[in-house]
Amino acid sequence: MRRLKQQDGMAMIGWILLIGLIITISVLALKILPMYRYSFQILFALRDLKADQTLQIKKATPEEIKKILFTEFDYKSLKEITTDEITVSQGDNAYNVRIRHQLKEQVVGNWYIVLIIDESVDIPTQKYSQ
Repeated sequence: MRRLKQQDGMAMIGWILLIGLIITISVLALKILPMYRYSFQILFALRDLKADQTLQIKKATPEEIKKILFTEFDYKSLKEITTDEITVSQGDNAYNVRIRHQLKEQVVGNWYIVLIIDESVDIPTQKYSQ
């Protein structure tokens, strides 16, 4: 009877496939991680805007709120956001500030990764008694 040869480990093709998989995941991570960092900077800028007590004390206009937000974006080096992507709407007791922004990163050839950021925050306004 013939004895079966015992395997000693992975074959060369297995190593090539494993290395290819690791390289593919690494390339995707190098493209995706900066996009997520950018989206978190936008989220933190909105939270900083909400925490700004001066907006809650005075009656700020939507234009002033956008100006303060763009100042925060300049501070955080978020230069790709335009005024068209920011909407400020007034409710009964708060302003709703919403940012809709799209990031697109080319991976290979005509393959892209698209991250759509749609974040909003409510900024309470103080009611004045007359």
